[in-house]
Amino acid sequence: MSIPVDPVDQILPARAMVSLGFQHMLVSYLGAIAVPMIVAGALKMTPAQTTLLISTALFTSGIATLLQTVGFWKFGVRLPLMQGVAFGSVGPVIAIGTDPSLGFTGVCGAVIGAGVVTMFLAPVIGRLKRFFPPVVSGCIITSVGLSLFPVAYQWAGGGHDAKAFGSPMFFIVAFGTVALILFINSHGGRLVRSLAVLIGLMMGGAAAWLMGMGNFDEVARAPWFTMVTPFAFGLPTFNAGAIVTMVIVMVVQMVESMGLFVAIGDIVKRPVSEQEATAGLRANGLASAIGGMFAAFPFIAFMENVGLVIVTGVRSRWVVAVCGVMLCGVALVPKIGALFSSIPAAALGGATIVMFGVVVAAGIRTLGQVDYERKPANLSVVAITLACSLMPVIMPNLLDKLPAALQPFVHSSVIISCVVSVFLNLVLNGIPARDDSVEQARHAVVPEHFPEV
Repeated sequence: MSIPVDPVDQILPARAMVSLGFQHMLVSYLGAIAVPMIVAGALKMTPAQTTLLISTALFTSGIATLLQTVGFWKFGVRLPLMQGVAFGSVGPVIAIGTDPSLGFTGVCGAVIGAGVVTMFLAPVIGRLKRFFPPVVSGCIITSVGLSLFPVAYQWAGGGHDAKAFGSPMFFIVAFGTVALILFINSHGGRLVRSLAVLIGLMMGGAAAWLMGMGNFDEVARAPWFTMVTPFAFGLPTFNAGAIVTMVIVMVVQMVESMGLFVAIGDIVKRPVSEQEATAGLRANGLASAIGGMFAAFPFIAFMENVGLVIVTGVRSRWVVAVCGVMLCGVALVPKIGALFSSIPAAALGGATIVMFGVVVAAGIRTLGQVDYERKPANLSVVAITLACSLMPVIMPNLLDKLPAALQPFVHSSVIISCVVSVFLNLVLNGIPARDDSVEQARHAVVPEHFPEV
């Protein structure tokens, strides 16, 4: 009797792997290039340097994704987890890069040094895994989805640089894309349904182009080929203060990553053990150290892609690994990347409304499995966590007067939901005991497909 393959470890037919991997890459592309574009603008880099920085970010995102999905030895959480540059690193990176005594080589040195330090800190942070029961992971998943909606709305309105932001034409494209995805999901065959987001995005983008939205100017300007080499901006310089600053940033991101590992494990029905969480954190540190060598930045999980996992019902980590290979390939051909980025924002907004919505739905489903009868305090944990986690989303200036040292923490919904839910759960429900629940769940019967969301 053959042992059934866990859906997370399943290798699909080549055509499905490529098409589904391409879908993940398309969704993650804009998020992967956002940070290098912001940093390049702040550091007043030339167009050539900006192109190089985007290419290195894409290339190292691909490497980081492969480290997490495929893994080796004690590195990688081995889940369908897309890795991208952490937005939380933008402020410190710009601060270090604009320091005349450090410059961008100081940024690279700080990221390399902090990456090595966090690899050694991984086992310490990994031991916190037991403090993330379903009531905590459900709050984190829900908070992540809710915090992503402003990004989707910005795109649905035409994008931040749209001259007629909020025009009805943008909403027609956005919600037309939503309707297409829902229609395909309801009436398409199994393979077509798994590609619903990609097909809807392509058709919505084509309609937007026909309506005069977007252009191909960046495609024409982008070079066909570029080389990604280590130390392209010069040999890194190592400054103790800069490294300590980046270590603090990455420790915060490790706590955030811990929550995301547990949340994604719950979504794909493969609970994450303490050892696996530690391996995932260790891979984050290694990916960041490699990123610093290639003039990139610290890495963290991209929750945007989790929406695709839920929508398609395909939990295979190898599909996301294919996405990682594609990101490395696209990094070497900037013209292809420019073509992806020319998709009108309104169509992307429609696709992300669907994906971020199902992330919220997944969080609500997890919270629905929490025991509120025997542990009524769980209701307070959920209520207060969600209220606090939405502060930086609904009223970000509410937190501006807090001490500068707290700013990297209080402007991330994920960090707030992690800290508040873990703290309240400890105070109201007590310290959880270490047990074998993860291993028991690993050997339990796992359904072949997701239930309908």
